[in-house]
Amino acid sequence: MTARIAAVVCLLCASFAHAETRYITDKLSVELRRGPGNEYKITRNIEAGLSVEVVEQTPEGYSRVHLGDAQGTEGWVLSQFLTTERSARDRLAAAERSGTEARARVADLERQVAELTAQLGDTKSELDHTRDNHEHVSKELASIKTAAANVVEIQQQNESLRQKTVDRDRQVEELTAANGALSSRSRQSWFIVGAAVLLGGIVIGLIAPSLRRKRRSDW
Repeated sequence: MTARIAAVVCLLCASFAHAETRYITDKLSVELRRGPGNEYKITRNIEAGLSVEVVEQTPEGYSRVHLGDAQGTEGWVLSQFLTTERSARDRLAAAERSGTEARARVADLERQVAELTAQLGDTKSELDHTRDNHEHVSKELASIKTAAANVVEIQQQNESLRQKTVDRDRQVEELTAANGALSSRSRQSWFIVGAAVLLGGIVIGLIAPSLRRKRRSDW
């Protein structure tokens, strides 16, 4: 008896080890029975599209399945109502979910494209503004270069004028010194002339009385 139980347990373990996932077909519901045959009691109806684990199959066309619910429900169903693909209803629901997700993804991509387009427009505007600023700065730089060249030229002219002013100041100083020398010599000449006139006057003053006496004596 113990050996028989052990053999059954081993068989069950082997059956679970090779369990495969199957889906209930699109039939509205499938009877889950206690054993592999119509004579066994129906324990519940399985809705179409439900995923079950096939534990064992019989040559008579029945499969022992495990529902995977919290109660660990098991039973037998006709193998013809099992399929390796999801039911059309589930595939439709999955397709609808995929379509919804795809539409949401498309909407998100469209939003991203709109944002990128707006950013591209802003970038183009900034680029145009930068290009205008560059042209303006280039013109200002050219003006500054021209003004700098003019400043250098003006500085050179100022230096030439300053040198001419220095030369003229030196000439004025030389002329002033020469004029001072001439004035000094002129004053000396006038002093000599004055002295000579004064001396001549004195001499004449001394000689004149004797001349008058002489003339009287001649008379």
